[in-house]
Amino acid sequence: MQAAVILMSRAATSDQTKTRLESHLKKDECTELHQAVLKDLNFKLLNLKKNYSKIDLYLSFNPGESELLFSEIVDAQFTRISQQGKNLGEKVFNALNDAYQLSNLPVIIMDSNIPLLDINIFTEALAGLKERDLVIGPAADGGCYLIGMKEPKKFIYDFKDWGNSDILCRTIKEASKEKLKVHFLPEMSDIATFKELLQLRSKLKKIKLKNREMNANYPENTSVVIEKIFAYK
Repeated sequence: MQAAVILMSRAATSDQTKTRLESHLKKDECTELHQAVLKDLNFKLLNLKKNYSKIDLYLSFNPGESELLFSEIVDAQFTRISQQGKNLGEKVFNALNDAYQLSNLPVIIMDSNIPLLDINIFTEALAGLKERDLVIGPAADGGCYLIGMKEPKKFIYDFKDWGNSDILCRTIKEASKEKLKVHFLPEMSDIATFKELLQLRSKLKKIKLKNREMNANYPENTSVVIEKIFAYK
């Protein structure tokens, strides 16, 4: 398996992250939660690279001056790419294009808000790209948690307000216009709202301890922080 995998994230600081959770959480709790999810995704992607040596890892970060904030959260094996662009669509395309130019491999970009992501999803994504032009991981809120393509296609990101809740439908529509074949991954939920956080907590509780100890996909850091947050609620 060969690919350039990009983890896209804004800085985990009190004024940058998970602002929609501030209806129920303190700013420092939002920051700690984001950092925990990043640590878990960092661990999973490093395991992916360990299993598949031809995986190039990238961190697409924002704002540009925040690179040092990631030094103790995301491993140095991730090549740093500062996000460039006026809107999310431009930032995603530029990150994909930068990674493609550096690696000359199929590119996959993923959200940093999906702690339950199974690293086996990348095996399916690359298998999908062998026969399809575009791979999409649909998010439950109408967005996308993952997009993969053999090479970046700018037209997918040209419409305004890229990143709204209808992004999935609009991406599919743009792909259809260009007659691209799409492979869909399983739907997943992120944790942008308090309701989604409650749902994640419930799912984590249902994972049996024996599975947790054997399961490399279990988001240990996220679980610890969530229980710490709810211990004070």
